[in-house]
Amino acid sequence: MKTLHILDASSFIYRSFFALPPLKTKEGFPTGAIYGFLRALLSIMKSERPEYLVVVFDHPAPTKRDEVYREYKAGRPTMPDPLRVQIPVIKELLKLMGIPTLEVEGYEADDLIAVLAGRFSEKGFKVKIYTPDKDMLQLVDGNVVVINPMNWEIFNREKVEEKFGVPPEKVADYLALVGDKIDNIPGVKGVGPKTAVKLIERFGGVEGILSRWEEFKKLYPDADREELELSYYLVKPMMDAGLDIGEEDLKLREPDIKALKKRFEELEMKSILRDIDKVLKTRSQGSLF
Repeated sequence: MKTLHILDASSFIYRSFFALPPLKTKEGFPTGAIYGFLRALLSIMKSERPEYLVVVFDHPAPTKRDEVYREYKAGRPTMPDPLRVQIPVIKELLKLMGIPTLEVEGYEADDLIAVLAGRFSEKGFKVKIYTPDKDMLQLVDGNVVVINPMNWEIFNREKVEEKFGVPPEKVADYLALVGDKIDNIPGVKGVGPKTAVKLIERFGGVEGILSRWEEFKKLYPDADREELELSYYLVKPMMDAGLDIGEEDLKLREPDIKALKKRFEELEMKSILRDIDKVLKTRSQGSLF
């Protein structure tokens, strides 16, 4: 069975930036996020030897969710400049390494990952999604697993139900009910994790609650129907991103050996050169040395 590996770029980049010391070149250009991202990427490439791999980025422009709900993720701190300047370099290096990338204006990386996972799972691919984002656990099915790069824990259907108390197809209902302070998702006042599971068992999910709203209001008089509908909209992936992407588009391509060597020397990453060289040799006759 063919396997598509999908990396949520933001999770790897942010983790690297905040977890590692503030690495810099002699000229003062920050490189910590670049270094950490490449280390994580190489770890996956060494262990998995992927044929199909794509790194998915959030587009910097506002998303459709922002248009509907201005407070969406408004509480999150802005991206630090030393991190911001490293992202174009990461994209450049991925291109030189022959690794496909993807971002689409108006959509979050989560949405694009959901479209790819659904499309390629239907084609018979096994799909491995690398992200710590709990929202992505709603994508898990027989062909799709989510791997948390923080601890490399693998989530299949059983693992998702163990974590939330509901199967993957009900994770969006669960998240809509409990809400999320970090992303400013309202949820329902007074509903926590255990209660959410019981409500899903009783009503079948958010749609069931909305169809039996008067019954639900007797249990939760302070519940706001519009807030619940909004929460459900925000936590579900948008599947309408028109991705004109096929199997060949996500295949690893030949790396640009000469340009890579020059770029890594400029970034003063000698310690990572040999590891990258070993990985590239499995795909190309070229060498960085």
